[in-house]
Amino acid sequence: MTLLEKLLGKIIGAATLLGGAALILMVMHVTAHVIAKSFFASPLPGTVAIVANYYMVAIVFVPLAFAERRSEHIAVDLFARLMPPRTGRVLAAFGALFSVVVFSLLAWRALHEAQVKQRVGTFIIEQGIRIDTWPAYYLMPLGCALMLAALAFKLARYLRRGGDFDVDRKF
Repeated sequence: MTLLEKLLGKIIGAATLLGGAALILMVMHVTAHVIAKSFFASPLPGTVAIVANYYMVAIVFVPLAFAERRSEHIAVDLFARLMPPRTGRVLAAFGALFSVVVFSLLAWRALHEAQVKQRVGTFIIEQGIRIDTWPAYYLMPLGCALMLAALAFKLARYLRRGGDFDVDRKF
């Protein structure tokens, strides 16, 4: 295992822990909100805004590369399994290349949007409380950039090994 492979694995692992922490915090936050609303008739202000803008985005996008790292994204390879192994590997490499292009565009566009939202200071007012939402816009480009790094690593490994692209190999 190379140094780059270990480093990328640790970064993706940390991002996955961040996504898991967001999930746990969301559960605790919503539970506290329900208890406060039910027993004290005083819901926690900002719960909906924080859940929708921070927790949900962190849960979906930040650990996205974890599944790619483990080669566990949903795949429909019915026809690829019927082809010769070499053809299947080439198809997998083209799929990774296409994904690199798509996630490059997603990361770039999401980063641009985050910068715009930061510049204008995007916020939501919920129950009279101002909640800045612009920092949450950086979660999507972070997740897309990590996914891009995982895909680029796999594609570079394929090119370096001259066609040895094992779609099930983890790093």
